[in-house]
Amino acid sequence: MTTWGARFYGDPCRECGYSWAISPEEATALILDAPRRYAELLDGADGSARHPDLTWSVKAYVSHVADNLRTWAERIVSATTAGQTLVRPFEQDDLAEVRGYEHMALETALWSLGHSANIWADAVAGIDDLDLVLEHPERGMLSLAEVILTVAHDTAHHEWDIRRSLGS
Repeated sequence: MTTWGARFYGDPCRECGYSWAISPEEATALILDAPRRYAELLDGADGSARHPDLTWSVKAYVSHVADNLRTWAERIVSATTAGQTLVRPFEQDDLAEVRGYEHMALETALWSLGHSANIWADAVAGIDDLDLVLEHPERGMLSLAEVILTVAHDTAHHEWDIRRSLGS
C-alpha cells in the first residue's frame, strides 16, 4: 500500500529513515512507546536545545507530538463513533504559539506526551475497519491505516529532530 506519507516524504523518509512498510499494529506500538523513548532520550536535558536548521526547541517538539497524537485520536474517534470523517487542518506554528510550547517546562511536555499516548491507545483500541476513510483537505482521502502510519512517522521524525538538536 502506497500512502500519502510515503509519496510526500519518501519511503523510507528522506530525512529520518522511517519505513512506511510497517503494519498499523507496529506503528501503534512505536507510538505507544514514544513517551518512554522520549523521556530516556531527554533524561538530564532542560528542553532548550535547538538544531540550527529547526524552528522549535526540543521541548516544543515534545509538545507538538503530544498535541498531534491527541488531535488525531480525536479525529479517529469522531470518524469511528460519529461518522465525522472530514478533517479540519490547523496551522502547527499557530498552535505552538497559542499553547506556549517554548515556555512550557520539558517535564510538562513529557507528561502531556504520556497522556496523549494513552488517549491514542484508547482511540485505536478495537478498531475493526482500518479501511475507513478520513477526508483531509490538503492530503486527500486517508484510510485509518494511513493515518496510523502518518502519526507514527510524525512521532519517529520528531524523535530524530530531537536527537539532532541534542547533538548540535
